[in-house]
Amino acid sequence: MSADPYDADKPREACGVAGVWGPDGHHAAVVREMLVALQHRGQESAGIAVGTGDALVARHGAGTVAQALSGLQGLPEGPVAVGHVRYATHGARDGLAGAQPVVLDRPPLAVAHNGTLVDPHKAPGADAIDPGLCSTDSELLARLLLAARAADGADTPAALHAVLPRLRGAYALVLSDGRNLYGVRDPHGFRPLALGRRGDAWLLASETAAITAVGGEVVRELEPGEVLSIGAHGTASSRVEVPDAKTAACLFEYVYFARADSTLSGRGVYQARYRAGQALADYAPVLGSPRPVVVATPETARVAADGYAERAGLPVVQGLLRPGAVGRSFIAGDPSARETTVRRKLAPVAGAVAGQRVVLVDDSLVRGTTMRTVTGLLREAGAVEVHLRIASPPYRWPCFYGIDTGRPEELLAARLPITELAEQLGCDSVAFLSLDRLVEAAGGDPSGYCTACLTGRYPTAVPAGAFPAPAGLPQPGTRTDTALASQGTAE
Repeated sequence: MSADPYDADKPREACGVAGVWGPDGHHAAVVREMLVALQHRGQESAGIAVGTGDALVARHGAGTVAQALSGLQGLPEGPVAVGHVRYATHGARDGLAGAQPVVLDRPPLAVAHNGTLVDPHKAPGADAIDPGLCSTDSELLARLLLAARAADGADTPAALHAVLPRLRGAYALVLSDGRNLYGVRDPHGFRPLALGRRGDAWLLASETAAITAVGGEVVRELEPGEVLSIGAHGTASSRVEVPDAKTAACLFEYVYFARADSTLSGRGVYQARYRAGQALADYAPVLGSPRPVVVATPETARVAADGYAERAGLPVVQGLLRPGAVGRSFIAGDPSARETTVRRKLAPVAGAVAGQRVVLVDDSLVRGTTMRTVTGLLREAGAVEVHLRIASPPYRWPCFYGIDTGRPEELLAARLPITELAEQLGCDSVAFLSLDRLVEAAGGDPSGYCTACLTGRYPTAVPAGAFPAPAGLPQPGTRTDTALASQGTAE
């Protein structure tokens, strides 16, 4: 779960990974700081494993990095350390169950995994693994790698090349065998992974922001399908070969998941969100008088709101504040409890919105379970109109590549026509950015993104029984590119 947003309206990210290799030093402390910079990618548990050469020593804890890893006593110095922050998409959802890195011994192996494997139990060799030992897809992956090493006497890179082509789905991995550090991206490149340097040490992290947060210099991002080995030998790169695997980087990293100060494929997340906000102002202006004010939903939508306001020539006001940290509202079991949690998380500012027409800018609308409460807060503070503007297209399809969004019937835009959303959410109007404009804002090759959550076109097979499709929408994978470009229309 991202630590940033206010509620269950958002998709929930699987996790973040980090690692350090260097000739000496207490690398656990560096990894911990990198995990703090990745906290927005998961706050359910955190862990660090330190390699001492022939062994791995690990520590895991529940909650945020500050809660789970408040001290690093007992973790030794060593040449390599691997870390992980988690939000569960597979297995147990709370506490330490499923916390990573997954650490195995004989021979030692630590695996930190960002992503989700599709039907991993059907992979060749999975039937030989005791299911009682694998509560998550990440644990199954680690045991498949260990089995490959034991059966063939293979080293870690050879085991990776033996196992990974058998798997489908998303994996950005940071691994260690106690001596060396490895970074891997799946052949589609669903999830990001970056390489950096800090003095004599090499760094790996889900986002470039985690590298710069510890004073590191970003070297490059790993390519889809790359297996990078780092150790006393230097660095070596190879590729996992999967026929017909096309690049499918997650477009939602630009919309919501990644930190605004990160870069993805060499392109700034901040710039992409700002351009998306500008495009939204052109695509879905709020006309009439008096001229409205722009309010962002904290915090990830602030950049898009700035872009919207700049292009529309409107003032941005702090109409919603976050007074302090509270529990995550998606945990609340009933609507009244969720509403109470949202009211604790967000405080409307009457001095900013009273008597005003408000353009409320958000980056995405997924479940929509608390947006009505947010709209109500603004009206209670005196807003005379609330026009919701979303800097991405309607989110209609579940993700099977590392994001927990639920089934189609849980996704608001899959259940209701866009024309009915305003009434459902208590807004005067609702409008979304179109897909073609979002892709243009992100930049790069339009064919290189995974847009399955927006279009129903999946880069790989999806789990059996994951559908039927939501009412009124075609089955996944059947829509044409021409149809996709028109799916962001609005009021």
